[in-house]
Amino acid sequence: MAKKTRRARLSATQRYMPTPGVPAPTEQGAPVARPAMRAAQPVVKLGQNPEDYAYIRADLQRIGILAGSILAVLLALRLLVFR
Repeated sequence: MAKKTRRARLSATQRYMPTPGVPAPTEQGAPVARPAMRAAQPVVKLGQNPEDYAYIRADLQRIGILAGSILAVLLALRLLVFR
């Protein structure tokens, strides 16, 4: 039984986009069939669209209100107990 060889895993972009500066692999001069490139879409940087993270902001706001109220109760109890 022959030993299996490991193949390098490629990311999705590496599978479809050629690496700059590296010639395309060919077999004796024959052109290589490549998958069709996806249509160019504008790249949106993380955090530029505030609607994407509205639910996270709402959760963080609730956590902040809860933490602030617990802290206020603890401070009030400390003032009452150590007088």
